[in-house]
Amino acid sequence: MSDKLLDQIRAKLNHCSMAYTPSLYLDTGIPDLNRVLGHADKGVPYGAIIEVSGLEGVGKSAICLSLAALAQQNGALVVWGDFEHSWTPDWSLKRGLAKCSGCNGEKCLRCGGKESLLYGLDTARLLVIQPYVGTFDGDSKHPRLTTAEELTAEIEAVMTALHRKHDRMVIVVDSLASMLTQSEAEAGLEGANLRTSQSHPMFLGRLLRRWVGLSQSYNALILLINQLRQNPMARFGDPWYTPGGNAPRFYSHVRVRARRSKGSRILDTSKGGKGMQIGIQGILRCIKNKVGGQEWSEEAYKLMRDGPLEFFPVKSSSEEAN
Repeated sequence: MSDKLLDQIRAKLNHCSMAYTPSLYLDTGIPDLNRVLGHADKGVPYGAIIEVSGLEGVGKSAICLSLAALAQQNGALVVWGDFEHSWTPDWSLKRGLAKCSGCNGEKCLRCGGKESLLYGLDTARLLVIQPYVGTFDGDSKHPRLTTAEELTAEIEAVMTALHRKHDRMVIVVDSLASMLTQSEAEAGLEGANLRTSQSHPMFLGRLLRRWVGLSQSYNALILLINQLRQNPMARFGDPWYTPGGNAPRFYSHVRVRARRSKGSRILDTSKGGKGMQIGIQGILRCIKNKVGGQEWSEEAYKLMRDGPLEFFPVKSSSEEAN
């Protein structure tokens, strides 16, 4: 009855009447990871916005690369918004989730190990959007650097053009903190003021209000990579915060924070290895979840220099002591 009433109202207002499409999910195959990143039973939902934040070197991009690689196996189109201009094909091919080859053909992403089958992003099926110097709006005499408004408009155009061909997609923004807004670009280094300083959070407020609806309409899983900043004036509470204002906090359906665990460095102890660092260990914690997961749940991960991402349960203090 409610659907018929809504169709009648939309017809009266000359609005498009659309049939409801159930949400699609990306099952990671790891129940604990599903609980952290999305729905505890179904997996990570397409049509949602997820913010992944943390300090440098904790594996934020590697986590998103691994999810994007898994989504490609799931038939999704992957668009990588490389605002930091740090994406490389060789690095992307090394990332992915470890899939064990010795589990009788069943999907197993926990084992990892030497015999695991590795898969990274298929760069031939990946669309990368990066900042570039060019001419815009017919002004061929004054080349300049692209702005965040122009690059996100390109991402939106891709979503609009390809959503009928692809029933699901993954959009990665790496990273929010590196976006250069039009106001900042026009002011330059010497003309910065309070107004240009506030242009970044104001832009993200406008952008994410749009992307909340677009992500659901196009079954797009949007992964926002964000940094951490420390407030030196904070006397109480958590001094760490994410740049970009309140918009990423408010409009993200899921927010997770990655950090290194105690004794995070993985060293090469083999003969001739000389104790060189070959990987890190970290913990992924959910700090907001509106899609059926569990807030404050955690999942540990291991990231090797030349290998995939492996997830495993977080050890309790008693287990670590043993």
